[in-house]
Amino acid sequence: MKFFGCFWVLLVLCIFPFSHAVRSQSVSGVPGYVRIPVATFNKDGSLLFGTSFLPQQHLPYTKFNRDAIAAYASLTFLSFIEVDLRVTRQLNIPEGTSHVVDRVPSIRFRILKEKKWVPAVALGFHDVLTSLESGGAHHFGASYVVVTKNFHLSKLHLDIGTTAGWGSQTFIWKNNELTGPFGGLSLNIDNIPWMKLLFDYDGVTFNSGMRFVCFKHLSVMAGTMNFDSFTGTISYCFNLIR
Repeated sequence: MKFFGCFWVLLVLCIFPFSHAVRSQSVSGVPGYVRIPVATFNKDGSLLFGTSFLPQQHLPYTKFNRDAIAAYASLTFLSFIEVDLRVTRQLNIPEGTSHVVDRVPSIRFRILKEKKWVPAVALGFHDVLTSLESGGAHHFGASYVVVTKNFHLSKLHLDIGTTAGWGSQTFIWKNNELTGPFGGLSLNIDNIPWMKLLFDYDGVTFNSGMRFVCFKHLSVMAGTMNFDSFTGTISYCFNLIR
């Protein structure tokens, strides 16, 4: 019931005029598909806010006992640096329980910008400050390189986005997300620019989703993790540079 309830709430939010002007975040709060990041960045000067639902079935942070809600903000500046902050809070916790909120500061660097024959390449580091703290809670650490290339198949009226990456299990600090190979793809039909199909593998689970862009700045993604639990995110983006 929880799965279908959340799905319909997100879907109803999308029954409005659409636009495809804004790129969306993954549930982790960085530009991506369902769970994995991509190497493409939002436009220089973009400021983005959002919130995600994270299911307990795939959330070691809660010992697989509780769902969680994440709130995030992302700022892209100098066209090649992105800083993100995500705050994750467990749901349905007993009163007085400690260590239910986890803060994840992240930074990403653009190495190459996508061109006709060149893919986009980026380096990402999640949970940076917490990883350097002695004894700090560390649940969402990641250090990775990711490559993204988009293709347009004119005869099929189809846009295809492809992404592949590799994450280090130990790079300066120990990481527990996006370790080893990960990747995914997105599909977008020319005549339906406001909807995109997403598929990815985050190194542990296979995930799928649908992304809708509303009112030019609002993006909604509803999906599944490992095809057995609901996840989703809503984000709003605007540009500080006019």
